[in-house]
Amino acid sequence: MHPAMQRRRHRLMVRRSTRRGSQRRGLATAFLVMIGLFVLFIGGAVAGTAGGLLAAYNYFETGLPDPRLLDDIELPASTYVYDRSGTTLLARFECQNREQVTFDSLPDHVVNATVSAEDRTFWENDGVDYYAVAAAAMANLEAGEIVRGASTITAQVIKYAGSIKEAEEVPPPDASAAPSAPLDPEEERESSDPEEVCEPPDLTFLAGRGYEDKIREFILARQMTAAYPGREGKEQILETYLNLIFYGNGSYGIKAAAANYFGIADLDELTLAQSAFLAGLPQRPSAYDPYFNDQGPRQAIVRRNLVLRAMLDEGYITRSEYREARNTSWQEMGPNRITSVLREPHFSFRVRREAARILEAMGVPDAEQAVRTGGYRITTTLDYKLQQQAKKKVTFFVNEVRDKNANNGALVAIDSNTGEILAYVGSIDYYNREDPRVQGQFDVAGLGLRQPGSAFKPITYSSAFVAREATPATFFLDATTQFGPTRETSYMPTNADITEHGPLLAVDALRYSLNVPSVMMQHLVGPEATAEFAERMGIASADYILDLQPGLTLTLGSVPVNLTNMTNAYGVFAQKGVLHQPTTIIEIRDRNNRVVYTREDDGAEPSRPMTQAEAYLTHWILQGNTDPDQNVIWGPNAFLTDRNGDRREAGFKTGTTNDFRDVSGFGYVPGGLVTGVWMGNNNMEPLSNRLGQGVFSADGPMRLWRDFMQTALNRRFDWNGRKPVERTTFAQPDGIVTERVCKYSGMRATSSCGETREVPFLEGTVPTPDNLHQRGCLDVELAIAQDERRPPEWVEAAETWASRLVSRQTGSIGDPDELKENPSYRLRIAPLPGNSGFGSICGQVIFTPPPDNDGDDDRGGGGGGGGGGGPRTEKPEPSCPGNSCDGDDDDGRAALIDGLTPITLGMATPILGLTWLLSLGGLALGLWKRRRHSTASAAWDNRRRVHRRPDADPGGG
Repeated sequence: MHPAMQRRRHRLMVRRSTRRGSQRRGLATAFLVMIGLFVLFIGGAVAGTAGGLLAAYNYFETGLPDPRLLDDIELPASTYVYDRSGTTLLARFECQNREQVTFDSLPDHVVNATVSAEDRTFWENDGVDYYAVAAAAMANLEAGEIVRGASTITAQVIKYAGSIKEAEEVPPPDASAAPSAPLDPEEERESSDPEEVCEPPDLTFLAGRGYEDKIREFILARQMTAAYPGREGKEQILETYLNLIFYGNGSYGIKAAAANYFGIADLDELTLAQSAFLAGLPQRPSAYDPYFNDQGPRQAIVRRNLVLRAMLDEGYITRSEYREARNTSWQEMGPNRITSVLREPHFSFRVRREAARILEAMGVPDAEQAVRTGGYRITTTLDYKLQQQAKKKVTFFVNEVRDKNANNGALVAIDSNTGEILAYVGSIDYYNREDPRVQGQFDVAGLGLRQPGSAFKPITYSSAFVAREATPATFFLDATTQFGPTRETSYMPTNADITEHGPLLAVDALRYSLNVPSVMMQHLVGPEATAEFAERMGIASADYILDLQPGLTLTLGSVPVNLTNMTNAYGVFAQKGVLHQPTTIIEIRDRNNRVVYTREDDGAEPSRPMTQAEAYLTHWILQGNTDPDQNVIWGPNAFLTDRNGDRREAGFKTGTTNDFRDVSGFGYVPGGLVTGVWMGNNNMEPLSNRLGQGVFSADGPMRLWRDFMQTALNRRFDWNGRKPVERTTFAQPDGIVTERVCKYSGMRATSSCGETREVPFLEGTVPTPDNLHQRGCLDVELAIAQDERRPPEWVEAAETWASRLVSRQTGSIGDPDELKENPSYRLRIAPLPGNSGFGSICGQVIFTPPPDNDGDDDRGGGGGGGGGGGPRTEKPEPSCPGNSCDGDDDDGRAALIDGLTPITLGMATPILGLTWLLSLGGLALGLWKRRRHSTASAAWDNRRRVHRRPDADPGGG
């Protein structure tokens, strides 16, 4: 605690009126107090009239409250936070560390030491110690300033209790619907430092320093003593004093002081020396606190010995007891400072922020301070045993990739049925402050802003489905494409494997996380529509997203968002289009054990950003990522099983930023648990991307996600009713129709389009019959040209790609870093993993003149769907084996048709059978050759906020 704050608390809360003033003010005040008392209590005799005495008394008594101030008084009390079982204490939030005690539980040493130190005539006086008043007045006169006070224990209780009573006049609030958390995480900064929130109690009652307030204090002290008569009344006054007074070291009340100075929970264990030490602290708690001041316990020991002497003089202890206690050193008293209770800090602080929002919505004044002083009991959503598993697994899998410079991790697990946060790991180690890559006290899960990379793609695709701008069968040509009218100023994304995968459907573009088709999808739906949809999904506000001007890079996760919000958005797919606001609180009770809030009755109402049918389309794609039969890359490592080993239906998506600063993964089971994970460094230091040694989202995050989900679903925890979760499914809902479409064009299947596949559609969005195979081959140029939303640059890219494929020029040419600067640069062409070719493609054969040298030309190719593509001396005529080619002549070779030559790739060469290996090889080679620092992600100016560069070009996988 800052020294200035300590001094302020001392001035406002301790009993003595020790504020320094000028000599003139000290003299005047002393004289006025003496005169006032003289007039009040002896004035009748001196003035000679009872009327004068009565008039003076009535004047000073006017406006005083009922003297029974102690009835039903509520002292500031700590708030206790528990896990979902209500048995594990997670945190204790407080401005005043206080645990109330009754007088019967107070040992004699504590009572006698307090009376000796603060008010020796307490048991006999009527609330005013007249001798002390006169002595104080003389001392102040002699010193020329106020150096001594005369407040009794009763007067000190009045000052504090009266101020509390004034505050209690505000009516208690009723339960109210909880507000949603701030949508943009930068708005939900960690609550202010407790010393800023925890203002010292505002002791406004009789707060003046003039003689009138002092006389009123004395009158009320006498009235209170009369209102609480006899020994029992005195005990009640002293009990209140010992519960409310400040002892320093964050301790309010004698019990908190015993615990915080000596580690003692049972007051009966206090020794005489310890009791006298504590009794002496309230006079000057900041100065005497041995843990606070630079001089250690020296001043406090001096004060303790004065208290012991007073106890001896009053006959409370014997001389031998006095000597023994006086000779007890600070170390012999057993100092043992206890820190506050705090388990799972990141989660507990999130609870504190949410509780403040709830109380504010209920009309509680100064809600942040109320969380610390209201004595609430909060039952949270955290499954403590599952939380321990989550921390253990985050630590394990981060350590697995630490050699790749991934040093921090975070995890959020949410019950998508309710929005309850079940596990919450904000960093790998909250107490690691030394390593800048960890910065453990910063909560990545709740306050961090990190680029989600390709994990944002499902949001873009979903926004397109909702806007009816695309379907899972929408056709894309994955080829190098410029997004803009001129090459120099255009945006030209590439895939993570630096490969062109040719004609494909939206389902495969998302399932295999291809960048180029995803940017095309973003173009079709527009960044504005996606941003507005992301807001409805609870990810971030549209204003926040668009203010960063991401453009088409939005789909690649260029805008940094919050892990919890992103995780909860995936819960919409799990809940068939319904969004439950994430929450940490199940129930709040007040100090009287009255329920004032429950999530079920007062929580935020769920919303529906998507219809059930719309959510099904994205889920249908994402669930393929956990099926080895549908995704040969991630399926074998991402699939979940139940306890019997049978596969669970689950959706999952990875995210890797292009500069290798963040890797993440998000996934869910239908109707149940949704989990998001992140790995990286808090100082934004890049991860390793060296060939064969880099860390990708399919490495650490995917493995962490799968292992945690397997544990959370198949073992017994509080959240799942202590029994494994049954397998669930997202059955095809109403509003969905399934249609067979051409495998490569995505249009309704006809007899001329070759391979087909079944795809789900929203009613009214089934495509028209295929018209792209009229020449016996897939006309990719026509597929793009007939969609007026697609600019001419896309048609040009399709023409280039088709001509290269037909001419078997499928190898890479040049340096990927010179993509924009070198128009002759070409990426490698290869089909998607699991495919052996592209079918029959219409394209114009490129005549390649012989090289001027002996084969040094870099145009050789091979690899991928088109087979070889080296230099040629004559115009080739590719064949169409196994397909109908218009104009076939007798020897089976194709003739030119309007300048276009159909070609079937299939298994035309032995190389095609190796496309899967070549694809992986190309990925590794491309990552080794290319420093993907370009534009990929944004530059971080601090750990909480990100700003993007205009030329940002994120990629992901």
